[in-house]
Amino acid sequence: MSPVIGILFCGFEENRQFVTSSYVEAIADSGAVPLIIPCPGKATCPTKYFQLCDGFLFCGGGDITPLLFGENLMTERGNTDWKTDIFHIRFMQKVLSYKLPVLGICRGMQVLNLALGGTIYQDISMRPEKSLNHMQLSQDRSDACHQISVSKSSMLCKLCGETLDVNSYHHQCIKTLGETLRTTAIAPDGIIEAVESSVFPFAVGVQWHPECMYMENEPMKNLFLLFIRASKKERHIF
Repeated sequence: MSPVIGILFCGFEENRQFVTSSYVEAIADSGAVPLIIPCPGKATCPTKYFQLCDGFLFCGGGDITPLLFGENLMTERGNTDWKTDIFHIRFMQKVLSYKLPVLGICRGMQVLNLALGGTIYQDISMRPEKSLNHMQLSQDRSDACHQISVSKSSMLCKLCGETLDVNSYHHQCIKTLGETLRTTAIAPDGIIEAVESSVFPFAVGVQWHPECMYMENEPMKNLFLLFIRASKKERHIF
């Protein structure tokens, strides 16, 4: 039986909630059933979703409100939405409390980090170190932008080896790690590109966008397949 993967909505556009189709396609092509999870009128997390779904995907999207990690706004870049941020963080905390598999992509990795008590940089330019441009300008989102170094002891290393070429579409990044998370990949400038947790059955975050690369990239495809396999475990009953 194919596992059901809950895909958290990416954000709001006027009076609509949306999920970019590449996330849905990557989950479906990997052998799972995608279930899009919208934000209800209030930032609540209906328990029914945790009964229906075997794993959860948190997608990319807008910036995260600085007040949610203890800072005032100090940059003119990006845009935020309090309602989306609160719902995503609370939902992530619920997923983790049920120990259900979770994959966070780009913003989704930052939500995972914040849900576990970590912090992020509002803008990469606020890092004390010199940084690369992590918002690539290529015509195709599947194009690689820079290389990352992968920890030998990580799950990711088993999928792709010690180096990997990735795309890049973000201007916020992890500052301090959340509890139980460890860095498993970094960019040449030291920015954290992947995290894993040994406490949860499958809690992985990547800063790049594998859903845009998986069709022609075996390691990206294998990342989704591993997530789907982890989600095939017996469904939790609450």
